[in-house]
Amino acid sequence: MSNVAIDLTGVTKLFGNKLVVDGLSFTVASGECFGLLGPNGAGKSTIARMLLGMTRPDAGDITVLGLPVPARSRLARKGIGVVPQFDNLDLEFTVRENLLVFGRYFGMSTREINAVIPRLL
Repeated sequence: MSNVAIDLTGVTKLFGNKLVVDGLSFTVASGECFGLLGPNGAGKSTIARMLLGMTRPDAGDITVLGLPVPARSRLARKGIGVVPQFDNLDLEFTVRENLLVFGRYFGMSTREINAVIPRLL
């Protein structure tokens, strides 16, 4: 098993003619705590979306937990924890409903989510 949790090699992303991420390369070892920091417009959200497979890079390669992203992003997302800048819970939902939404976002089936909810509550 590889000791690499995240590997980006030469990742580039453009939105129209605007270069947002320019040939980014970095590696995060398994067990390492990692954060994306920078000013507004630096590309942090775009990098996070590419790591999660929600946005496709225009160039370069991304692997998460040994899985190519975006090709296997649903499976890779099961092993990723993301802490957003703002609270993303739906205040109209119960705690259980919010857990269902986020579990589905990470590719879990309703059966899998319902199995872990009692431990989380």
